[in-house]
Amino acid sequence: MERRDRRRSAKGDDASVSADSTPPAAASSSGGSVIGPDPSSAAIFAADPVGNLVSKLLYVLNDAGPPLLDYLILFAIYSRVISHFAADPLNPTEDELIQARVPLAAAITAVKQGYSPTEASFPVLLEGEDTGLDDVATKPAPDVSEMPNTPTLDQFLGEISTILRSQDGNKLKDFLLIEPPYSPIYQTMIDEIRNGFPKDKHRLLEYKIETALPEAQESADGSSWSAFVAFMLQYFIFLRDVNMDDLLRTYFLLTVLVARCNTALGHPSMGIVILPTVIAYSQILSRLSIGLEKQAKVMEPLKRKAVAGGGGRETLPEKATNIMRQAFVTCLNDRTGGINGLKDGKPAGKKVAIYTIANLCLKILFDCKKTRNAETFFSNIYAQAPPLAAYPASERVTYLYYLGRFQFINGHYYRAGLALDAAYAQCLPSATKQRRLIVIFLITSNIILGRFPSKALYERPEAEGLAEKFEPICKAIAKGDLATFRQLTSVNRPQAEWFLHYRILLQLGSRCEVLVWRSLCRKVFLLTGAQGDMNSRKAPTLNLKDVVVAARFLEQRAMLPPERQAPPPGQRHTNWIFESQQPHSSDVYIDPDFQGALDPKEVESMLPNMMEVESVLTSLINQGLLGGFISHKQQKFAIQGAKKKGPLAAGFPNVWEVIKSKNDNEVPGWKVEGGGAILGSSQDS
Repeated sequence: MERRDRRRSAKGDDASVSADSTPPAAASSSGGSVIGPDPSSAAIFAADPVGNLVSKLLYVLNDAGPPLLDYLILFAIYSRVISHFAADPLNPTEDELIQARVPLAAAITAVKQGYSPTEASFPVLLEGEDTGLDDVATKPAPDVSEMPNTPTLDQFLGEISTILRSQDGNKLKDFLLIEPPYSPIYQTMIDEIRNGFPKDKHRLLEYKIETALPEAQESADGSSWSAFVAFMLQYFIFLRDVNMDDLLRTYFLLTVLVARCNTALGHPSMGIVILPTVIAYSQILSRLSIGLEKQAKVMEPLKRKAVAGGGGRETLPEKATNIMRQAFVTCLNDRTGGINGLKDGKPAGKKVAIYTIANLCLKILFDCKKTRNAETFFSNIYAQAPPLAAYPASERVTYLYYLGRFQFINGHYYRAGLALDAAYAQCLPSATKQRRLIVIFLITSNIILGRFPSKALYERPEAEGLAEKFEPICKAIAKGDLATFRQLTSVNRPQAEWFLHYRILLQLGSRCEVLVWRSLCRKVFLLTGAQGDMNSRKAPTLNLKDVVVAARFLEQRAMLPPERQAPPPGQRHTNWIFESQQPHSSDVYIDPDFQGALDPKEVESMLPNMMEVESVLTSLINQGLLGGFISHKQQKFAIQGAKKKGPLAAGFPNVWEVIKSKNDNEVPGWKVEGGGAILGSSQDS
């Protein structure tokens, strides 16, 4: 009670935000007037839990990028934004703070970037009139006599009112166009807005919207949908101010518009009407943010500002994802439908858009290589979303593709194979481009798991040309050819650029090496190993000295440049006998800073010795890829269980079967359902 009384007494008439309450620090720091509260209000917020939450939110948003703003400036921005979401700005609920987070971040970013009309390369976003974030609620009622004659705008608002009454979301999306070219009637409406509602007439425009849309004042359930009025105001501001020749300005205007649209989506009964519009705007924002990030000339001024501020820069795709995340959370938390979010077997309410919005965000994160942030989407969907099988095939395939890639990046290749396998199986055969993307990562995952592509898979249209990329690597693994394997997975290889483009080269080189060592041991055992006696207790053994000799020979070959390597028999020139097959120190890569530090004799120390071979075999045994034990004293590997299975099956079990036995079919982020692509043989085939 004491805290509530303190808030009530502090609220008073002086708590309202007005131009007279601008703190001097705010006016001097931002390059323009920033409306703010009485500094004592900040102390009131810091004295209670909700206030501490506000302080933490402002701290996080301020710390997101340079320059750091004074707390009074932050609180001034907060006061202007929160009034659109909280009935009592000095006593907001946690839900109201969540709704205000994205617009608040946009406003803080605008002030930090310090845009002004004198900087032609930047959008004019300093003042609330440009972002639509000005606190119109505290301004006096407009003079209706100043209302301009706008017949086209009036007709447009009348159509919107009819759509709201019928709750036709798709028709609303078709009316709320933002991408040019505009039809003549839209261009006429835009001209009316520009002539009749300049930047100092926002309150008058909002009054017209409120009057024309009584459905937003009192919805079907009796509640107010004021967020839709704020969205429509921002929509008209966007049409008035957008300049498609200045894409950076367009981007910032669009982020504010999408944030307002997301806020309107939060209404419990009417929010579903604006859902198709949210999806359409998010798709445009996704394309624009990714495209802008790739234009170095456009992004250079922002990068210079970030460097000058002494901190990192939130990329435009990241910013777009954070804004779209609000819509994702709103859809995920929708309580329409049953316990699992389904009604008659289909997603109910706003949950219908969960995977659509998630896929847009995942596309952005993977494109800008911020995949770590994707974990939030996967974990939330796994915990709260309806089953993936209830959604259209296009959304299932896209989501499973990104989930598979996420698991691949994090080293969970079995899980990646399951997700990518299901995505490939459900993707239409006619979607060759999409199937090719899937199959590249699917093949890579399965090679790492010891399962190689079949000829039937290589012959499919989407796999055209992949045999020449992957088949040499598969053959080197199956033969245990360390030298060829290292050359094929080297970054200096001509085809390395293709593998690096898909970010799979390092995984193939590091994760498949253990399979090459297993095959090498198997080949050496077939050539020199003691097969044992089935009628006695004498086990089959492999002399580790033979493995050392073979490994050293292959590693020496791997160090040689291609022109000095021995060609196959029958293709050798007679002068080949005079060519040395011993690597020189110049054949070994050395960092330029340490050039000359390696003694030629030290090349020998880089080759495998008995201790290294024992370590490798011990690792293989521990992983279950070799069946037996090592006698350190005798320097031999003894195979166990050969009497029942035979020496090869017992000593060198199938890699895929071993890995499969250690994993289940659960993939975090997806409630696993079966699927299968043609993958073919294991590495021993």
